[in-house]
Amino acid sequence: MDYQQIPDTMMLPLPYIKIAIFEETKALFDDRPHVLSKWKSVAYNEHTTLNEEQSLSLHALYKLITNGFFPSETLNKSMIKQVVQNYEKIIHTMLHNYIIQEFPHEEVNKSMNQETIEDVQENQYLLMNMDAELNLLRDIVSKNKPFTSDESGLLSTEIIDNKGNIRGLAEIRPANHQVPSLTTDQEKLWINLIESTLSSLDEMTADLFDLITYLWMSSPKNNEGYIEFHSNDALQLRNIKARSTSKDELDYREEDRFNIMKRVAALSSIWVSLNDEQIKVVDMQNLDNRDLYTFKDFQRMFEVGKMRVAYDKRSGEPKGIYALEIRPSSILTPYLEREKPSIGLLDLKVFQYNHYTQRLHKRMIRYLSYQWKIRITKKNLQQPFKISTLLNILDISSRYNGVQKRDLFESVLDDLQRDQIIGTWTYTETIDENRIGKTNWFKGYWSKLQVRILPTEELLQNNRNITEFASKLREKSIIEHFYQMNTNGNTYELTTQEMAVTTESTPIVKPKMQSKPLNFEQQQMQFVEEIALTPDSVRKAMKDRNMSIRQSAEEIGISHTTLSRYLRGEIKRQNKKNDEKIHKWLQAKS
Repeated sequence: MDYQQIPDTMMLPLPYIKIAIFEETKALFDDRPHVLSKWKSVAYNEHTTLNEEQSLSLHALYKLITNGFFPSETLNKSMIKQVVQNYEKIIHTMLHNYIIQEFPHEEVNKSMNQETIEDVQENQYLLMNMDAELNLLRDIVSKNKPFTSDESGLLSTEIIDNKGNIRGLAEIRPANHQVPSLTTDQEKLWINLIESTLSSLDEMTADLFDLITYLWMSSPKNNEGYIEFHSNDALQLRNIKARSTSKDELDYREEDRFNIMKRVAALSSIWVSLNDEQIKVVDMQNLDNRDLYTFKDFQRMFEVGKMRVAYDKRSGEPKGIYALEIRPSSILTPYLEREKPSIGLLDLKVFQYNHYTQRLHKRMIRYLSYQWKIRITKKNLQQPFKISTLLNILDISSRYNGVQKRDLFESVLDDLQRDQIIGTWTYTETIDENRIGKTNWFKGYWSKLQVRILPTEELLQNNRNITEFASKLREKSIIEHFYQMNTNGNTYELTTQEMAVTTESTPIVKPKMQSKPLNFEQQQMQFVEEIALTPDSVRKAMKDRNMSIRQSAEEIGISHTTLSRYLRGEIKRQNKKNDEKIHKWLQAKS
C-alpha cells in the first residue's frame, strides 16, 4: 500500500488509522530508528486493532490522538497532520516514559528536556526567579557558610541574609534520605552518591540548584509534581565534551555523570527550617536557644522519585544513575511559582566557568544578575556597588593578601566584560595609588570605594521584555493537563473540560469530512515555487523533499529546536543570522 496515495480528507477506516498515525508522526522521532522500526512493523501488520503487547509506546500515541485530541470522531490524514504540527512538544513529552519502558537500553541517554536545553543554548541564558529568599537558599549549597556538627551530631549551618539577620537553619541529613520503589542495586548506587554530600557542596551544586529550579518552572510536571532531570541536561550546558564509545557513538564519561548526580544527591540531603514571615534578629551568642526562633518544621530542599539506571549489557551490572524524578519541596515552591515580575536572566556562561578555578566568576555573575533585575525594575542601574559588598559575595580566601584580593577582584570583572557578561565596569573615583600598600589601605581605603557595573544592551532588552517564558508556561500548562487526564491503565480518557483548556492556546481546526470511499489512485500535485521566507514556505520545501525537521536543521546549520519553534511561529525575537541561514537554504531547495 502506498500511503501517499490516500487523500488527506478521506475518512480512515480503523486499520489505516494506526498507519496514518505512524506515518505522520515518524518525522518527530527520526533520531530513534529503533522506535520507528518497531512502530512500522506494528502499524503495517495484519491486525486491525492495536494493543500494548504489540507496542506500548505506539499504543499510547494512538490513544493520545484518538481519545485525547479527537474523542469519538472519525479521523483523516489532515486532522492528524495538524495535531503533529501544533503539538509536537506534547507528543514528545507524553510518549517519553512509554518509549523508555519499551526500549530501556536504547533510551537511557535520552532526556525529556532536550528541547529546553537547546533553547537555553540558543538564547545563551536561563530565565530564573530572582527572589531574594531563593538566592539565600541557593547560597547554602555553594559552601559560602561552612556546616559544623551540632549536639545531635548533624551538620548544620545558619541561613543569614546580607544584613546579618538569621533567617533559619540548614542541616545535612543523608542518612534520613529514603527513596521509595528503588531496587537493591539502585539503592546501592544512591547511597554511594549521598555519602559524598558534604564534599559536593560547591559552585557546581549551585549550578544544579539553578538548573533544576529552572526546569521545574519551565517543564511539565507529572501528577506528583516531579520533573525528570537527566545528567545530560547539565553536561550539555556545561559544554562537557562527549567521547566516542566502542560503537563510535558519542557519550559522556561515567565519571562526569557521577559528579553531576552526587551533587543532586547532596541537594536532596539538605533539610531547611525557615523563620516565619516575621524576620527576627537573633543574639549570635545564644544560637542554641531555639526559643529565639519561630521555626517551621524542617523540610528537605528537594525530593527524589524514580530513577533511570544504565546497566552494562554484558555483565548486567548497574553503571550509574542517568536520570531521576525530582521536585522542590514546599519550602521552595512558593518562590518558584511567583509571577513574571520576579523573573530575570542568568547568563549561560555561569555554567561553563570552572566550578573550582573560576568560582569567583560564578558568584559574581549570580549576584549581578539578581541586582540587575532589581535595578532594572527600579530604574536605577547607574547606582554603584560597594566593593566591600562584592568582596563579601565573592568570599575570597583569607590566604590571599590585600594586593592579591584586589587583583582577583579586578580580573574577575575584566573577564566578565571580555566574555560580554557585563557591559562595562569602572571605579566611581580615581584611585589614589599612593595609598595602596600602606597601613590599613585595604580595609580603611580600597574596600570602601565603589564601582559601577552595567549590563550588556542585550541583557537589558531581554530583561525588559520577557515574553518567551510566558509562552513556555502556556505550553507547560497544556502538557500538564494531559498528565492530569483520567487514566485506566495506559488508556487516555480526556474529559470535555480538559479538552477545552488544552485546545484554547492552539485550536485544532477539524476539516469537514468527505464521505467518499478510499481512492488509492496516484494524485498528481502541482506546487508553485515560493522563495519568500515564511514558516509555510519552509514547511513546504521540507515536505517536497520528505525531510524531517532534524534533517533540515542540520542542513541549514541551526538547532532542531530553533527550526521547530520557527515553524510553529513561536520565535518572538528576530535573529537575523538564523533568518539568513534559513532563507539561503530555502532558495537552494527552491
